[in-house]
Amino acid sequence: MPDQFLGGTTDSVIGAALNGLSLRQRLISNNLANIDTPQFKASEVQFEDQLQDAIDRGRQRSPVTLVSYNPRHLPLEPARVEDVKPEIEQDEETAVRADGNNVDIDKQMVLLSETALTYNALVQLTAARLSLAKYLVNDGRR
Repeated sequence: MPDQFLGGTTDSVIGAALNGLSLRQRLISNNLANIDTPQFKASEVQFEDQLQDAIDRGRQRSPVTLVSYNPRHLPLEPARVEDVKPEIEQDEETAVRADGNNVDIDKQMVLLSETALTYNALVQLTAARLSLAKYLVNDGRR
């Protein structure tokens, strides 16, 4: 069964990604807010591997033989993104300052910028999909 235009696999994957990115933004903000807190350990959010696994499982369950020209294409079978739970991990790899805090402001700012860019791109993609759906519902009329 093909993916519904709205509410199908693509929208589920985008929604799961937006949720993970939103959590990452909040966690980065928390890391930055605690940059001067002694003994504070920075945390990170990981969800991309789980999301990719859900997409791959959906691709394997598909009853239709897919022809894909790009390995990043989404499957027809719905991905089980409800199983994707972002994981929060404390960062123990970075150097610790004399006060025990390991928040690296440069790393956090790069992660924040990357997260914001990705989040905004997904929001724009969603807006374009909704605009196309509106166009289709109106039979091509404005």
